[in-house]
Amino acid sequence: MKTNKLILFLFCLFPFSFNYAENKNSDRLYQDWFQEIKNSCDKDNGNLWGINLYAPLLCIDNERNIWSNQADKENNLHLDNGIYKGKYPETHNIANSITQVFGQKWVTIMLPFPEDKIERIALACHEMFHYWQDSLHLVPSHYNYNNQHLDLLEARVLLKLEWNALFQACITTDSEKRNQHIQNGISFRLYRQKKFPQYIKDETAFEIHEGLPQYTGIKLATQTDSCYLKTLEKHLAIYMSKEELVRTFAYMSGELYGYLLDQANKKWRKNIHGDTDLGNLLKRLYPISIPDHLEIYCKQQQTCYPIDSINLFEQKRDSLKSIQKEELIRIFSKDTKILPLINMQIKFNPNLVIPLDNLGTVYKEIRIVDQWGILETRNNGFILISNDWKSIILPFYNQVIQNGEELETPYWILQKKRQE
Repeated sequence: MKTNKLILFLFCLFPFSFNYAENKNSDRLYQDWFQEIKNSCDKDNGNLWGINLYAPLLCIDNERNIWSNQADKENNLHLDNGIYKGKYPETHNIANSITQVFGQKWVTIMLPFPEDKIERIALACHEMFHYWQDSLHLVPSHYNYNNQHLDLLEARVLLKLEWNALFQACITTDSEKRNQHIQNGISFRLYRQKKFPQYIKDETAFEIHEGLPQYTGIKLATQTDSCYLKTLEKHLAIYMSKEELVRTFAYMSGELYGYLLDQANKKWRKNIHGDTDLGNLLKRLYPISIPDHLEIYCKQQQTCYPIDSINLFEQKRDSLKSIQKEELIRIFSKDTKILPLINMQIKFNPNLVIPLDNLGTVYKEIRIVDQWGILETRNNGFILISNDWKSIILPFYNQVIQNGEELETPYWILQKKRQE
């Protein structure tokens, strides 16, 4: 994953809800999983991106036990019952991500893993793409991903209209209808970007950073168009009722754009880079014409999609969010402490992120490791990170209890690093 001043973003949850296998301690289960992932990568064997995506894996449970597909360079892992095992350091966050540990680079997967085979392979292959993303030159030069506009009603409605239009384009077998749906989808996209021009780079960068890995994971996990479309339909249903999109929207967009780009030109992947706009690329590959008066056109075409149900959901959500944000602004206006962000690793749940306009972004279920120690929320607690990613604001500091090097409130705990 892209780093900025050694900031490592770790998305702690794959953004879907799954059922999980109960027997998480079965060595054979992990061996079988490693093999099915390897089989999927070997079957592709570089067809998508020019390289076999299989990579070193660390599967880590909540107790920091590791099951790996290979030995490490520092001999921290030991071979036991046909699988490499060890302990994951406290100084590293457990997440579905990429990390440097034990003298090398790894894909890390939080256990337990998904029970569904497609989701299980997609998860691993998504993260494996991240492992190779730098060497594939597919890391955006602009990578703040400040897409806080996607917490606003109008932007969310237009995004969901874009998704629905593109999905209809995916499932139709009529080329004329496909072109019409793509024209509608791109028009919804361009109208949203016209309304929120300051976020265009953030949107397109996040679609490259997380959308391409998501497309890749689903592509390797499904193998056929019919299976891909079935998975796409399931994921769209999940995203249509998703409360938070700021840090998750690119997963859905990546699946849709990847499929339609494949249908237009199998070689599209050879002509993209870290700053490619997938929407512009799709527009060039299909015979569509974008109307001059986007607002009028979008209002006319929105009735082709479930606009009434989209509006109903988003209006209800927006009313509740307004109340929630007012309360959060009140909380962060007093009894706070500021911590600097210096050289950090961050793990968070992308489904629990709330932008607060110019103040920053509120994160729940977050764990931060930095030079000053380890900070972790608990009991549905939260912290705020400034928009420039230079500082953390801790709420409820009037409730702090200090115990040695540990500061804690009912909502977060800070384990300060011991001075050498």
